[in-house]
Amino acid sequence: MNKIIIAASVLGTAAAGIFWYMKNRQRADAAIDDMKKAARNAYDRVSRKAAEASHKADRKVREQLA
Repeated sequence: MNKIIIAASVLGTAAAGIFWYMKNRQRADAAIDDMKKAARNAYDRVSRKAAEASHKADRKVREQLA
C-alpha cells in the first residue's frame, strides 16, 4: 500500500510539472530568447573591445618601431 501511495505521488508530481511547463512554455521560451540575445550582445561588445585593444596595441608597437 505504501509503494502505491509513493508511486501515485511521483506520478502526480510529474504530471503537475508537465502541466506547469506546458502552461508557461511561451513565457519560458521568451525568457530563453532574451537570455540568448543578452549573451550575444555581451559577446559582441567584448569582441569589439578586444579588436579595438588589439588595434591600439598594434599602433603603439608601430609607433615605437618607427
